Amino acid sequence: MSQGRDDTGQFKETVTEQDILKVFDYEDDPVLTAPEVADGLRRFGKQITPEGVRNRLEEMADQGLVSRKKLGARAVGWWAEVAPDLSTETAETIEDRKDSDEWTEL
Repeated sequence: MSQGRDDTGQFKETVTEQDILKVFDYEDDPVLTAPEVADGLRRFGKQITPEGVRNRLEEMADQGLVSRKKLGARAVGWWAEVAPDLSTETAETIEDRKDSDEWTEL
């Protein structure tokens, strides 16, 4: 069985839209190229090629999750239009602390 394929030989999705949005949230620059997003995903332990990222970003653009702008003859910059969803644990912590003065750590 090849890497990235399930038992039936079909590609399985290992990088979610939330994973991609999280990269935009963590980077200092709000506009990223597909290779930069791929590098950012590697920091989270996710493996995907820049071409795979480009395909996913195109799908996400159709859904209004990201936007793009051509930056040159071959370069395209992408930015997130929405923030990633909070993890359940983080959302619960925020809910627990919303009426508190305890905002030093999440």
